[in-house]
Amino acid sequence: MARPTVVLLHAFPLDARMWDGIRPALEAAGFDVVAPDLPGPDLELGFGAWARRVLGLVEGDFVAVGSSMGGYLSFELWRQAPERVVAAALVGTRATPDSPEQREARDDSIRLLGEAGREPFWEELAPRMFADGADPAVVSAAGALALEQPITALVTAQETIRDRVDSRPTLPTIDAPVLVVVGEEDRLTPPSDSEAMVAALPNARFSRIAGAGHLAPLERPDAVAELLVDFVEEVAH
Repeated sequence: MARPTVVLLHAFPLDARMWDGIRPALEAAGFDVVAPDLPGPDLELGFGAWARRVLGLVEGDFVAVGSSMGGYLSFELWRQAPERVVAAALVGTRATPDSPEQREARDDSIRLLGEAGREPFWEELAPRMFADGADPAVVSAAGALALEQPITALVTAQETIRDRVDSRPTLPTIDAPVLVVVGEEDRLTPPSDSEAMVAALPNARFSRIAGAGHLAPLERPDAVAELLVDFVEEVAH
């Protein structure tokens, strides 16, 4: 039986390069890896459209690995093609929809992007993305990725995240193995969000990453890579 492809789904406001510290370990373990840029060239709105595009990029069965926004997309991939998702890893994400306050904050960030551009937007977001004392080089590298994203793509992503459905009813239907990972210092999707998902998932395991905030794959790539390789090796057998 062919080994599943690993599909790496990045966090907002970055792109697939956020996985550069993770991807080589998975490939060295013998897995094919697909890491699409989101939302994609056509700037379609909605995780439904994004999922259809990703499903067209991957042949056969796969393991969905989603960080933050990528986790929201992982839920939609399961809803559209559960027979193809052999396992999932949810990193720094949550199943709940945005609250009215969070929706309003996203509208504010969309206005900021339109009126002031990417630099003020990133300056406002960055302090909430990383653990206290995060490596300045890591923060700088993430900022460089964010500042390279087209404003139209950032706005499309924000609108898609803002309008996503509540995925809590989906959790009990995910009978595939799920690895839930969260940075101990994640301010945007704190460990309590991950614990709530684990409680609702039929077949989940949970791991906290010390010294990491919301972007654990960037802040602690070795630790996250080890977790992912071990998990994917196990579910691939």
